[in-house]
Amino acid sequence: MANTTAGDRSYRCFYTPRAQGGYLVATDNGILPFVQLHAENAERAQRAAHHVTGCPVADVQRIEHAS
Repeated sequence: MANTTAGDRSYRCFYTPRAQGGYLVATDNGILPFVQLHAENAERAQRAAHHVTGCPVADVQRIEHAS
């Protein structure tokens, strides 16, 4: 993971997987895979998740840590 700054927050980004041919694949159980990463905001998290996975991002959720 790249260096994180104090303003970065944790996000979980759910994406639609692709098959070897490049077309989108529905999951058997309806649960989308996800990547978890740090970003300044949700838009940057979505862009980073797309860059990492190469797949369309369906949802971005900010992860709140208990204090």
